Amino acid sequence: MKNLGFRRIVLATDGSDQAEAAVGVAASFAHASQASVRIAHVWNLEVHHRHGVWDVEMRSEAERLIGETVKRLRAAGVEADGEICRADSSHVAAAVAQVARQFDADLLVVGSRGLSDWQSITGHSVSHQLLTTVDCPILIVKGDSSAARHIPQRVLLAVAGGDDVQPAARAAIAAAAAPGSTVLVLHVAQALIGAMGFAYVEQDDEIKATLETTRTMLNAAGIASEETIAEPGPVAKTVAEVASRWQADVIVIGSGRLSDLGSLLFGSVTHGLLRVSDRPVLVAERFR
Repeated sequence: MKNLGFRRIVLATDGSDQAEAAVGVAASFAHASQASVRIAHVWNLEVHHRHGVWDVEMRSEAERLIGETVKRLRAAGVEADGEICRADSSHVAAAVAQVARQFDADLLVVGSRGLSDWQSITGHSVSHQLLTTVDCPILIVKGDSSAARHIPQRVLLAVAGGDDVQPAARAAIAAAAAPGSTVLVLHVAQALIGAMGFAYVEQDDEIKATLETTRTMLNAAGIASEETIAEPGPVAKTVAEVASRWQADVIVIGSGRLSDLGSLLFGSVTHGLLRVSDRPVLVAERFR
């Protein structure tokens, strides 16, 4: 089968516990498809709160962080190099996005504290800002590094329908690059009640079309798959529960990538998953 995995990965790191977990996950994905990894660290001279004290990062510290991360990946058999970029705290996401574009990355990996939507706005969460800045798939990793212990083979693909289906399926195919991988396709049936009492209930033919498109793409790529439909309910919570029961290595979702304000007002499955699940969340490329 043709290698359909990610081939050029950018790993954004700041030395935090979440970023350290992301290093292991990036290595696992790189092993699955023999990808090369570029480590990006944004260095600035602003005073910031670090390890319980107010501090400023020296250039030598930034170089040491990059060097140690490159060494760690190479020791794991991954082709890797590093890049330090300068930016102030409000332009970290823009700097990482530029590295991803210059490297022609097909995957960006970043750690996340899993903050709420409101906290992500006031706290300038880089992972949330990247969702509105970068077009390629983004793999967001929380602080539990247990997901980094093996190459991902159990991929949960949550599909909603519409324009997100094909980008999400492509991301799941790439995530399932390791031999023997299986994709569980999950669709949470949609039922919405409007302010005036108007109800929308997803029709069976709509669900069937969504699953058929996904199944066709997975079969064409030679990926083994299963399917399940969940009853209407809170989408993020349902996806997280299924991922836990099925012991998924990664959750893949499509995303319209609303702005932080948009996700706060209208709800975002991506942000919800980061709150309720400890699994890495792979957000598919932005659809055009």
